[in-house]
Amino acid sequence: MLQCGLILALLYFTVAAVRINESYSDANQEQLILERLLSGYDARIRPPPSDSSQMYGPVIVKVNIMIRMLSKIDVVNMEYGMQITFREQWLDKRLAFDHLGYVNPPKFLTVPYVKNNVWIPDSFFPTEKAAHRHMIDTENMFLRIHPDGTVLYSVRLSLTLSCPMHLQLYPLDVQNCDFDLISYAHTTRDIVYQWDSNPVQLKKGVGNDLPNFLLTGIETHHECTSHTNTGSYACLRMRLKLSRQFSYYLIQVYGPTTIIVIVSWISFWIDMHSTAGRVALGVTTLLTMTTLQSALNSKLPPVSYIKVVDVWIGACQTFVFGALIEYAFVSYQDTLLKSTKLNKTKIRKSQKRVERLELLEVDFYQPPCTCSSRSCNPDLVPKIPWKYRMRKWFKKPSYLPAQIDFYARFCAPIGFICFNIVYWSSCWIMTARVDYDA
Repeated sequence: MLQCGLILALLYFTVAAVRINESYSDANQEQLILERLLSGYDARIRPPPSDSSQMYGPVIVKVNIMIRMLSKIDVVNMEYGMQITFREQWLDKRLAFDHLGYVNPPKFLTVPYVKNNVWIPDSFFPTEKAAHRHMIDTENMFLRIHPDGTVLYSVRLSLTLSCPMHLQLYPLDVQNCDFDLISYAHTTRDIVYQWDSNPVQLKKGVGNDLPNFLLTGIETHHECTSHTNTGSYACLRMRLKLSRQFSYYLIQVYGPTTIIVIVSWISFWIDMHSTAGRVALGVTTLLTMTTLQSALNSKLPPVSYIKVVDVWIGACQTFVFGALIEYAFVSYQDTLLKSTKLNKTKIRKSQKRVERLELLEVDFYQPPCTCSSRSCNPDLVPKIPWKYRMRKWFKKPSYLPAQIDFYARFCAPIGFICFNIVYWSSCWIMTARVDYDA
């Protein structure tokens, strides 16, 4: 038994030694391959053409992007933030090692530390405002060299990008934000960019966690080749379609403004002689509308065109201001009729003075109330049905100022309902037309 145990232990240590030796030999082989590849390699010269059948031609760079985060969609500054994993892949035959004759060569060499010693495309992002690499704990990038000379470069970037926004349909708008990739120095004769078979990937949840927008689509088929005085430069464009979520504005803008307009209509049901109440109600609702408009405009850039929400706010302010003007007109008519009546009374005053004195001297006899009388006994007075009481509120008065209030009670709601029909129908047509054009 002791001999068997010794034999097993010896076999174990022998296998372990062989594995360690193999690992050292693999590392040594990778080191030898890399030293041989970089010997005489000039990183300043671009690789040979990707099409081996041509002597002169461009290097084809395959691009792939993984969007890790979308954030900070700033409408005022017209910009948005994005964190991506940016990958480029190209063929550099000078780095091929499948023909060197090594036994069991590695599937690829992962060598991020030689980034400055090999040729890398001079890609840049024209819409970038600010960007930085991630350096914690180490620089988040890697470089892989495959046996046939294919090079894969991957890096994690955080960028703040420009996005010109068109706010005519705000808050029913859909914004198209372009992310462009272009070579800074090499023209289409030297570098051609192409999307990979799976050009853009999204990390789970990206685009669904934005506060005011929803990522509804990503397009990669738009042409963006740049033609300048120094030549034509190949370009790739990724277009993000961001749809604004309307529920927030329905709760914070359209709902409160509608309620304020309805509250202003209460003035039509208040007695015309309650000046303090009706004026206070009209001024308060108007100031509230102005405050809501100021708060909304503070979140938007000072554009020169009219937005859809401006039409709504302006119409609501018109209805509120109209209620205040309506009371001013009613009060004016009431004062005018009273002054006319007073003048007529003064004219007839001298003629009726004698008659008034005679009437004052008459001693009116008030018969006593009897218990059997129905007018004196409240229990015997017939109750007025509720439908007659309701009819009282909708009965047209004969006094002109009261008639104005009576018509306003129905004309204002009907006018607001008609405006809503026209407004929302126009919005639906305009948004459908934009979607069709896109």
